[in-house]
Amino acid sequence: MCKGRILFFLMAAVFGPLRILGQVLPLGQWQSHFNYLSARQVVDAGSKVYCASYNGLFSVNTANGETKTLSKANGLSQTGISAMGYLPETKLLLLAYRNGTIDFVYLNEQAEPDQIETWDLLNQTQGLPADKAIRRIVFRENLAYIATGFGVLVLDTQLRQVEETYRYIGPNGTQVTVSDLTFSGDSLFVLTSQGTLATSMRDDVNRQYFANWKAITSPGSISSIAFFSGTVHAAVLGKGISKYENGIWKFVYTSNSPALRILDTGDLLTLTTGNSILTLDPLYTVQTFTNPLLGSVRSGIRKESKLFWIADPKNGLVTNQFSIFKQVSPAQGDTTISPRPDSTITDLNGLAWTRLPETLGGGIMVSNADGSRKKVLSTSVGTGTLPASKINSLALDQDGYVWFASAKGVGYFIPDGVLEATRVDAILPIYGQRKLFNNEECTALAIEPGNRKWIGTRTGLYLFNADGTELIRKFTSADSPLPSDVISALRFEVETGLLFVDTPAGMVSYQSDAKAPAESLNRITIFPNPIRPGYSGNVGISGLTGQSTVKITDLAGRLVFETRSEGGLASWNLNDYTGRRARAGVYIVFVVSADGTGQQAGKLAIIN
Repeated sequence: MCKGRILFFLMAAVFGPLRILGQVLPLGQWQSHFNYLSARQVVDAGSKVYCASYNGLFSVNTANGETKTLSKANGLSQTGISAMGYLPETKLLLLAYRNGTIDFVYLNEQAEPDQIETWDLLNQTQGLPADKAIRRIVFRENLAYIATGFGVLVLDTQLRQVEETYRYIGPNGTQVTVSDLTFSGDSLFVLTSQGTLATSMRDDVNRQYFANWKAITSPGSISSIAFFSGTVHAAVLGKGISKYENGIWKFVYTSNSPALRILDTGDLLTLTTGNSILTLDPLYTVQTFTNPLLGSVRSGIRKESKLFWIADPKNGLVTNQFSIFKQVSPAQGDTTISPRPDSTITDLNGLAWTRLPETLGGGIMVSNADGSRKKVLSTSVGTGTLPASKINSLALDQDGYVWFASAKGVGYFIPDGVLEATRVDAILPIYGQRKLFNNEECTALAIEPGNRKWIGTRTGLYLFNADGTELIRKFTSADSPLPSDVISALRFEVETGLLFVDTPAGMVSYQSDAKAPAESLNRITIFPNPIRPGYSGNVGISGLTGQSTVKITDLAGRLVFETRSEGGLASWNLNDYTGRRARAGVYIVFVVSADGTGQQAGKLAIIN
């Protein structure tokens, strides 16, 4: 402890305050750029409300309206929540994804995630249908009753194991899709593709046997069911709210809305007609709340008598908690790469390279500035020798070469004299004794300032060296915050070193260890500095000129690490040449420009 304090004081005295200029994220970290306005579901977790959009999740502090986003970068296992549920007794937030995976998110006293455990049994179990999406989660004691496309799953939330499965409960034992469920006394009611079914919750009843389920005559097309004021109520599209009493449905509220849905229960029954909120008391006295922000309500909760949190797929999370109805979704930035920067590029000679759609035969068209001279590069030998006519992306690298991503791998052209040449052949890099991504579709390209290549495919994201012969990094949705293995588009922001990655499941960004080089070696920034205990990321050195040499030594002058910058940035993983983590102490960072004319030095403190 004493040593750490002395070291920190030494660092502060020697370095003074350091600023990180233009650094968006720590090196190697990810950030989500999801659409939080497409709100789909909201749950009450005490001092916070959690809202799921199509591919995002965020929380809102109900006291001050502060929002916080959560994603795979924060420990979630997947993207795309289909249902949520909260169990106050154990502070358990259950997140169910469209692919059937479930995250057990245990919240702390501040209702923030403290521990996340992933349960993926549905994807590991054979014989289940392809549709494993979860529609609804209802808790009864410590059991979660889960509505799925293949029936009802009863999950013990403490042991995280399946208690029972009510799968073949339809007529004559057919499998049914369950969209909603509720309890009424000792009975379980489920809304299925075959109508409404009910069964007894007595211990001596085998609920896995279809004959123990009773079909309930339907009052019409039911959108949702809930227990309120001592009995089951149903929202019937175009008709209203009906209650089930003594084996008979009886309408207690009339509405011709085709979007009528039950949102919440308690001492009041909360409904939506799609563009308004209604409450019914036990005497079925109605109170209506309208606002332009309530355009297409999907989900909602009532915190107090007249305070609501509403999920609207167009306007996001809407609440009147703080006065009138207003949006409380996180700040919304770009959620996709548009327009794409890789459809047409201009090379160093001023020639335009354009990828042609397959409807026009595909390939690449090269033309001069005024369009008077053109050449189409195709799969024909000598006139392009492309590996495939479908070209998905074009990029100009630091050497002036034009790279392409095709349906059968990647390659590049040396553009000098391409319009005059009688023969033009693509150069296809060799990796692992075969053509790079041979016969595999490559969907996107991005070039770093240090000339490394990011290549998007349908199986993940790859980083290669300048000529495509050495793999540096690979990311998939299984081992990174990528929301999908299918990469739709890439864009590299040279000023910050951020790589934006667009996928069908949403866009994320990755803080790379490369950025635009400085014009001269005037000042370097070392970050983070100091390195505190528990830090597992990389150290960055920015403000460098291209291909600068970076050497890190201890105070005795012994070399610990050496590298070259990628553009204007270099990084160190805090391991020395033997692979062991560097010891606590002060280290000297020496930087020399590529031509040897510029030199800078700085200091780095490590506190272990």
